[in-house]
Amino acid sequence: MPTGGFPIAQIPHSFGFSGSDRLPQPRPVINPDMPAAHMTNSTGGLGCEPGYNYFFPGEHTKIHVLKTGSTPPWQFPRTYTMPFHACHVPVRTTVGELLHGFGATNPVSKLNKVVEVTQGENGRWYSGLSFSGDEKQNMAKTLKEVGWDKTRSGHPGCKPVVHLYITKD
Repeated sequence: MPTGGFPIAQIPHSFGFSGSDRLPQPRPVINPDMPAAHMTNSTGGLGCEPGYNYFFPGEHTKIHVLKTGSTPPWQFPRTYTMPFHACHVPVRTTVGELLHGFGATNPVSKLNKVVEVTQGENGRWYSGLSFSGDEKQNMAKTLKEVGWDKTRSGHPGCKPVVHLYITKD
């Protein structure tokens, strides 16, 4: 026994895929509202191929996507509690990639929209900066270029988390 008093388990290294330590996993539940949460790999599977790791970008922003369907958040009563997705998104992501990653893929590009919303002191939501899928120059801008960067942490004394309303209707 080692000095800590715990036995060391001997695990064979040939029980996973092709002799790796990775065991088969169940298929993840795919959320059609957020297809970017799952990476399709070169074999058609989800996530990294066995034996590979993902190299994460160094800088992210925090984003909460308000899930209010076809009704924008600023049209709800101030007491309405909204469901949302909370995500860390690389700041090098373009606005167009963000729309696509959150399922805004209407073939009529002007219907794919993202609106930054802010919550007022009275509990109401207000619309702010917005982009439409038919705005080619804006679709190429990165999140960092539009001000959605690592400073949007929501920590005391820092800028608030980015709140977005995304629609394809």
